[in-house]
Amino acid sequence: MATPRRISTVTLDWGDTLAANHGMPYLVTQRRAFERLGQDLATLGCTVPTTFAAQAMADLEGDWRRSIDPLQNPDHREFDFGAMLAGWVNAVGAIECDMHRVQQAITRCTARLTDTVIPFGDSVAALSMLKARGYRIGILSHTPWPGDACREWFARHGMAGYIDFYSLSCEVGWIKPHPRHFQHALDQSGVRADQILHVGDHPLRDIHGARAHGFRTCLRITENIYSPDALHQCKPDAEILHLRELLEVLERIG
Repeated sequence: MATPRRISTVTLDWGDTLAANHGMPYLVTQRRAFERLGQDLATLGCTVPTTFAAQAMADLEGDWRRSIDPLQNPDHREFDFGAMLAGWVNAVGAIECDMHRVQQAITRCTARLTDTVIPFGDSVAALSMLKARGYRIGILSHTPWPGDACREWFARHGMAGYIDFYSLSCEVGWIKPHPRHFQHALDQSGVRADQILHVGDHPLRDIHGARAHGFRTCLRITENIYSPDALHQCKPDAEILHLRELLEVLERIG
């Protein structure tokens, strides 16, 4: 068996790794985003029913639930939120309106949707330390939101300057643990799989998925999200409670 090479690249999950996700006010945030989108479209002359936001939330909930259910989505395909959003907008007659202003309304909506995740206080400092030590950094995340909106979130919160590449399921078309998601990140990294440390909180998507593709693995420990058995059985190369522990992990296993 070949000796693993020195780790040179760190990929990080987004939600519950770099930012709080579980327990955040998803539904309230989504409702406000879709209500504002409906108001903006009505201002542009679209015929927006009073049920616009509720229907959008129901559609999104249905596709999201199906996408994360291994029985309904055994191939781990990402659903097309962009097409869903275009369908809602076209259904109220936006194609007859000023498309520049329609796009501005959509951008406001997707920006608000990404704010369902709240950055942890040590995320920027951790990324800065990794970059100062010469590591390349990638975001390897399961997210249906449009890629531009996701990148803007990182810019908005002062992290974009540290990120070398993004591998987002909305752009890849597959969700971790599908190997195509990890291969997409690997292709951008320019290194061997065993030179990458993937950091994430999900025992299946992040740890089992990354290890199956040859990555080294680090579990960001959480509680009351996944079963204790799943966390115990995923067997990462390392575990952390805080992002600042990553340098110690890298020195130990890298």
